[in-house]
Amino acid sequence: MDDTSPGALFDGRYRIVGRLGQGGMARVFLAQDESLHRQVAVKVLADRHSDDPHFIERFQREARAAARLNHPNIVQVYDQSQTAGMSYIVQEYVEGETLKDLIRRESPIEPRRAITIALQILAALRVAHQQGVIHRDVKPQNILVQPDGKIKVADFGIASAGDTEMTEAGSIVGTAQYLAPEQARGLPVGPPADLYAVGIVLYEMLSGRVPFEGDAAVTVAMRHVQEAPEALTDRNPLVPDALESVVMRALAKDPTQRYQSADQMGIELDRVRQGLPISDETAVIGAATIAMTQLASETLVAPPLPPREAPPARGGNPNRRRLWILLIILGVVLLAGVAGVYAFTRGGTDSGGTTTGSTTTTGALVEIPNLIGQTQADATAALKQAGLAVLITKQASTDVPAGQVIAMRPNAGGKVPTGTTIELQISAGPNLVTVPSVQGAGVADATAQIEALGLVVTTVEDSSSSVAVGNVISQAPSAGVEVKPGSTVTLTVSKGKQTSTVPNVTKMDITNAQNTLIAAGLVLGSQSEANDAAPIGQVISQDPAAGTSLPQGGFVNVVVSKGPVSATVPSVVNMSRSNAESQITNAGFVANTQESAVTDPSQDGIVISQNPASGSSQPQGSTVTIVVGRYTGTTT
Repeated sequence: MDDTSPGALFDGRYRIVGRLGQGGMARVFLAQDESLHRQVAVKVLADRHSDDPHFIERFQREARAAARLNHPNIVQVYDQSQTAGMSYIVQEYVEGETLKDLIRRESPIEPRRAITIALQILAALRVAHQQGVIHRDVKPQNILVQPDGKIKVADFGIASAGDTEMTEAGSIVGTAQYLAPEQARGLPVGPPADLYAVGIVLYEMLSGRVPFEGDAAVTVAMRHVQEAPEALTDRNPLVPDALESVVMRALAKDPTQRYQSADQMGIELDRVRQGLPISDETAVIGAATIAMTQLASETLVAPPLPPREAPPARGGNPNRRRLWILLIILGVVLLAGVAGVYAFTRGGTDSGGTTTGSTTTTGALVEIPNLIGQTQADATAALKQAGLAVLITKQASTDVPAGQVIAMRPNAGGKVPTGTTIELQISAGPNLVTVPSVQGAGVADATAQIEALGLVVTTVEDSSSSVAVGNVISQAPSAGVEVKPGSTVTLTVSKGKQTSTVPNVTKMDITNAQNTLIAAGLVLGSQSEANDAAPIGQVISQDPAAGTSLPQGGFVNVVVSKGPVSATVPSVVNMSRSNAESQITNAGFVANTQESAVTDPSQDGIVISQNPASGSSQPQGSTVTIVVGRYTGTTT
C-alpha cells in the first residue's frame, strides 16, 4: 500500500507534506507535485469504502464531473486515479480557513460582507449547475476563505458520493443541518436544493446559528421537512428586512417557491446590497415564510374583505410595509378567533336553562357563523340553514384553493336579523401570469413578449462565449413560473465573450507560463521548439503578443527554447592569427585573441594555444580564446 506518512512519495509523484484533515469519506493530505512543482491537496478515499465497487465507480464519475468545472470560485480538481487499491483525487491547495471557522470566530457577520461571500458561492454554483453538477453538500465546511477574502467552494460533485452525516441506502446525501426538505426525504434534487443550502449558510453567517439543530441527524433532517425556521430578525435585529426576505425565500419548503437558479438569487442579493427594492415574488414568498414562522402553531384563516375605498398611499420601505400589513391582518384574525371562542362560550352558557325575557327579545337576530376556509357549497348551506341570504363574489387568490371562502361581509360573530344578506368572497384560484421562455431571443423581442403580459423587464449584462451579443443568456423568474401581473422579470443579456489581456510569458518556464495564462482566463496553445541561447524549456516568444485583447478561453501559442545549436571547435594551433580568427568565425564562434611573448621568432604571429580544445562540441556563438606569439627579442 502507498505510504501517506510525511516525506513519502505517494503514487510515485506526490511528496506528502502532512495531513490537512479527515472526514467520513476521505483523508486529505498536503503534498508537493514532483512533476509540476506545485503544492496540491491529495484526497484519499477512506478504507471503509475501498472495497465497494459501486461507491468507487460513483466517486470516480463525480470526480471527473467536478474536474470539468473551471472558475475562480471553485477549487480546481486536477486528477483522479488509483494506486495500491486506494482511490484518490488531486485538487488545488487553497491557503486560508473554512467559512465555518470564520463564522465561529466572528459571527454574526455584517450583512454586506455576508452578501459578498454568498455572491461568490452563487457564482461557483452557477457554473456547476450549467454543467449539470449539483453539489448536494453546500456547507461552511466546504467553503474556503482565502486571506484576501476570496471564496472557493470545494467538493463539487464529490460530496454526492460521500456519506457525510446522512446517507441511507445511498438515497440521502448531504449534511443534516443544510439539507433541503426534498433531499431529507430522499427525493431527486436539482439547483433549488443547493440554493436552499446557500440560504442556510446565509442564515448562519447572519445569526451565528443554523435554523434547525438537534441531537441526531435524522431529527434535524425531519425538522427541515416539518418545521418553519425562526425569523432571522428575531435572532439578529440588524439584518435588513429585504435581506431577510431573500433568505426566507431560499428556505421555502416547496422547491418551486425558491429561487430556480443561482443567477436569480444572486440578482436579488445584489439588489439588496445596492439598496434597491427586491422583486414582488421574493417579498411575498419571504413574508409568507416569516408569517408561517411566527404563527406556525396557529390555525390561520383569511382576513375579512378590505374596505371598498382604496386606502391612501403611504411611503416607506415597500417590503417592510407588506410584512407589517400581513402581520397586522394575521393579528386581527387571531383576535377575531379569540373573540369568536369567547362569544361561542357565552352563547353556550346563556342558552342553557330556562327561556328568559332576553332570549325572547333577541329571538329575531341570528349570529353569523365563521365560514372562512369552507367550500362555497358548505358555507351557502350553513347560511341558508341559519335563515340568512347569500351573495357570492369571486376573487383571485394564490393562497386559498379555488372554491373556498376567502372572506365574508359582515364579519363572523356578529348578530343580524333573519333574512340579512351575507356576502361571501370565494377564491377563484390564482390569477397569475406565466413567464414565457425568452432565453436565446434578442433582448428587444424578449422585452416585447414579457411586457405584453403586463410584466416589467429589467436587464443586466454579462459575458458569454455561447450566446450572441444582445441575446438573452438567462431569465429570472425562469420560464413557466407563475407570477403576479406587474412583477419584474430580469433578463441577463449577452455582451459577447469576456476578454482578457494577454500576459507576458516570455522568459518563463513552460509550467509558470501555463499557470499565468490560466489565471488570466486563457489557454496554453501550441508549443514548438527552437534553438536559442535561452535556457532549455524557457519561453522565447509568444503569439499573440503581450497586451493583446483576447476572448477568455482563447489560445496563446508559445515557442520554447531547446538550447543553442552546437558546433565542433576547429583546430587553429600553428595557424597565423588571421587564418585562425577566420576559421573560428566561420565555425559560428567568437574569437578572443590574446598575445604572449615568445623567444622563437618563428612563432611570431602564430597561434600557440586555444581554449576550448579543438574537436570539442560547444554552443554556437560561444567564445574560443586563442593565444598568439609575440616575438620581441633581437636576432643574432
